[in-house]
Amino acid sequence: IENVRRLKVGLVGGQVDIVAHDEPGVRIEVHGVTVKDLRIEATGDTVEIDHAQLRWDNFLEVFRNFGSGGPKAEISVAVPRGTDVNLGVVSASALVSGLATDLRVSTVSGDVIIDGLVGDLSVNAVSGDVQVRGLEGALSANSVSGDVAATGTIRKASIDTVSGDMLVDSSGGIHAVTLNTVSGDASVRVDEGLAANFVLRSVSGRVTVDGVKRSSSTPTNYSDAVGELSSSFVDVRANSVSGAITVLRRAVDPVGADEAPTPEEW
Repeated sequence: IENVRRLKVGLVGGQVDIVAHDEPGVRIEVHGVTVKDLRIEATGDTVEIDHAQLRWDNFLEVFRNFGSGGPKAEISVAVPRGTDVNLGVVSASALVSGLATDLRVSTVSGDVIIDGLVGDLSVNAVSGDVQVRGLEGALSANSVSGDVAATGTIRKASIDTVSGDMLVDSSGGIHAVTLNTVSGDASVRVDEGLAANFVLRSVSGRVTVDGVKRSSSTPTNYSDAVGELSSSFVDVRANSVSGAITVLRRAVDPVGADEAPTPEEW
């Protein structure tokens, strides 16, 4: 399909892979469609792939009607790097790789991997885990119990969860990190030597900054500035009820090996 600028994908169960390529058109491969017909519609410069065949504007209201026996499909889509993508899944797993544009993703219980995005990312999740690798841009994420982990050269990050764990691991001059959770653990890693302003609050969770415990038996309200804040610095703000808050520095690696933790390490 030629001359496509926007792609909207709505999938209940199964798997969807959206991979950027350097060709002008969009290629779609579909396998294993069950329960309902899959709708693929091209209108103007927009392609819509929809297996729920319902409005996705309020995905929580739409998705609560689907159980584990809902429609499933396996979809692979190759798109130009600058294609505007809006992805919504219920229990389906998803991979989005190589885009150079802003991206919006919604998931209920499906796990999502976003790899090599150059652009800003917006995520809404319920229990599905979201893993972001090699992000060059800003991150905004909301989750209930799903974990959210992001690595890359991140400009700023804002994550809110109830019980989901959060990780922001950024190299380079990140400007701001804001993490809010009830019982999830919040972890931040930034470059060694980057000036930082910390405002970290927790009712009962452990607060650790650069390997030093900053929490006590009473609610913790830790504020500190490290380095010269008149130039480039990161503003780190984290709030939790019982979740732990940890801020780490990336050790200087003389051989330049990638120090980003794998998902199994955090």
